[in-house]
Amino acid sequence: MAIRKQLNPRQMDISPELRDLLMRNGMQAHIIADGNGYQLAVQGHDSPLLTYRLTEKQMLALTDWGTSYANKTAYNTFTSVVGNDFYLPKNFVHARNANGRVAMGLHGYRVGIGEYGRTGGYCMHPPHFLGWTPRMQDGWHLRRVGGQLFYPQAPMVSERWDRRMNPGELQSGGYGFYYKGQAQQPVVSQDVLQNLQAVVTPVVSRPRSNEPAKPYKELITSPVYFSNEKWQECLSSHGIIIDEQSKTLTIQSNATNVDMVYDLKDDELKALTDNSIKKVPIDKRLETLNNVIKDDFSDKVTMDMLNSKERINIGLRPEVQQELDKRQQTVNEVGQGEELSVQQEIKQHGDASVNGQDLDLLDENKGWYREAKHGREVQVEEIYVEKIENPVTDTTKQEQEKGKGNDKDEVKYRMTAVINGEAISHEISQKQYDKFMAVDDYHRMKLFSNVFKEVDMKTRPGANTGLGTKIFAALAAGAVVTSEVAHGMRHHPHPEIYVDCTEGRHHPRPYFKPGVDMPNEVAARNFEAQMNHEITEIRRGY
Repeated sequence: MAIRKQLNPRQMDISPELRDLLMRNGMQAHIIADGNGYQLAVQGHDSPLLTYRLTEKQMLALTDWGTSYANKTAYNTFTSVVGNDFYLPKNFVHARNANGRVAMGLHGYRVGIGEYGRTGGYCMHPPHFLGWTPRMQDGWHLRRVGGQLFYPQAPMVSERWDRRMNPGELQSGGYGFYYKGQAQQPVVSQDVLQNLQAVVTPVVSRPRSNEPAKPYKELITSPVYFSNEKWQECLSSHGIIIDEQSKTLTIQSNATNVDMVYDLKDDELKALTDNSIKKVPIDKRLETLNNVIKDDFSDKVTMDMLNSKERINIGLRPEVQQELDKRQQTVNEVGQGEELSVQQEIKQHGDASVNGQDLDLLDENKGWYREAKHGREVQVEEIYVEKIENPVTDTTKQEQEKGKGNDKDEVKYRMTAVINGEAISHEISQKQYDKFMAVDDYHRMKLFSNVFKEVDMKTRPGANTGLGTKIFAALAAGAVVTSEVAHGMRHHPHPEIYVDCTEGRHHPRPYFKPGVDMPNEVAARNFEAQMNHEITEIRRGY
């Protein structure tokens, strides 16, 4: 006899973990029980309140949580119900990591030092890797509000310029539920071709080989030894690449640095890749090849070119070359503008910086207070230093010529801090500037405390325990331990055995291979295992 679990309609709802996952993706959802069955009520950040009729199987899947299979089944059941009305996250992994602490590309990519023209300052950290917490990284997550991206700090970007993704990264912006049924805007009569622009689809260029080309007469000494494999090897070494799967022809001529890609028809592809030289002679193959590229190139591919050790050097037609130059100029202008904006954003925050709010993480007994004896506690945010170069004027040049001027006066150093929301600056010496660039975050804060008279790093009230109290506590603890050891030696000739009776309450031990797994991977596994362990204990009532 089958026993079915009876659910209380008042207590039945989506699991708390699934509700938290949906909230982090801009979605609220609850299950409603009525006389006819069950309904799912949802409301996204940009949608009205919607209801869906649920089957008993769907209701049981949405209320279940705790294992990897149950978690993924609950999420997939929810997306199958609301999928017709909402744009969904890319997958369960993207939705689960939304608003997470670990930077993995979901909320934007980080441009490292030495990438895309970004240069690092003196004693800056090397490029960071996945798994570091936000306070140890030089860029915070991007945030989307109302479909708009907000950049809190460089060098975070929504997309890298070449669309590259590092191994292990998630797709940027692949999270969140967005309502499809947006209110229709009134149609205004306008010229649809007014903002028409030329769009160039980016094509991934193949790397060009620097090795000498392989002559046809050396690869195929006789028509008897002809094969399509050797024929393609000869063509590719000369800069003529045929991709049978994508049915494309790529021409890499030394006369231009642009790869020209052509789509091949079935008969053209068959003629250029036939394995028999009797069916399709070499002259027929070259004729087919030149017919494909004749609209862009003024020269033809000949047998003499294929018999040489040089790559093909055929020139483009003048009108084609002029059009490519215009497109390349447009791309360069856009790239320079984006690179300049990133560099200006980085320069805006000084040469080196530290966040004063991280003092609690470095030393929980310290805090920021006014310099008075019983000064109030203040809030210190960003602290940064910068080098300021004064422009050389005509008067300065005249003083330098007379020997009165000093070259060192042309460069000044300044430290700026945001205290209670107000930016305050003080001039510092070059020695203090160099020290700030070289030391760690805690000593940067101590240097800031010495320079700024408006604020001081002090011990929090109640955290300063007297030295005598500490010594007495240590001596008392030592005496207790000594007496227990002596008592055990006199009255317990056999060793004492202690057994853990906490019934399965243990700390998680993630599996890793020493020397194989990277430290950042082990750290990420420890963080996730400890988080899941605490959630499990909360659910069990520990």
